[in-house]
Amino acid sequence: MPTPNDSPQIFSPTKQYVKTNVINNVIPVFHPTHTTTVNKHFNTYIPHTRSIMKECYSQRFVCGVPQPPSYSRRMLRY
Repeated sequence: MPTPNDSPQIFSPTKQYVKTNVINNVIPVFHPTHTTTVNKHFNTYIPHTRSIMKECYSQRFVCGVPQPPSYSRRMLRY
């Protein structure tokens, strides 16, 4: 029988913990592989050339009289 000086007992619920251990196993597995690289080069030969001509004309007047036309011609090649 409890005496008047005794306190009642206090009970807490049990705390649950989970501890997980991870163990890694290395298992060598051999799967042979091979890679082939193919480089394709295409050479295109064009048997045709092209030229562009640019013509520029000027007209001169000296004292109101037209002078013979002068022109310059430049040939550009691509």
